[in-house]
Amino acid sequence: MHLDTPAGHRLSPAKPGDRAHKAVDKHGRVYVNFAPAVSRDALKAMRQTIRGWHLQLKCDKSLADLSAMFNPILRGWHQYYGRFYESAMSAVWRHLNDYLTRWLMRKHKRRARHKTRARQALGRLAQKFPEAFWHWRLGCVPKAG
Repeated sequence: MHLDTPAGHRLSPAKPGDRAHKAVDKHGRVYVNFAPAVSRDALKAMRQTIRGWHLQLKCDKSLADLSAMFNPILRGWHQYYGRFYESAMSAVWRHLNDYLTRWLMRKHKRRARHKTRARQALGRLAQKFPEAFWHWRLGCVPKAG
């Protein structure tokens, strides 16, 4: 049983690893309390949106171009869904980094068959230009090699 709010947040009963926890009120009564976070459906919709951008096909664009195109959307997602439970958005940020890695592999042909090296190169780009993408500012950057 769960409750999806119109705002895209999901409230569910406690399961291991969930955001629900027991709370005790001033009269000693135990009840289940919820931490508002982004719902699974909203996470899925954001990942589908990223997939629909076809980042890997935009190899004619520079990092600054991609940043200008997608940062307003990323910032809005973070401000809306990450307001109460910021770490719940980390799956979306990792997904975006995966697509940026694919973009880098197609943009620079010598990285085409080296996903790990491309991921490390993306990490170096994130260190060099930490303000390029909103999620990089938040610290969700790939490891630099």
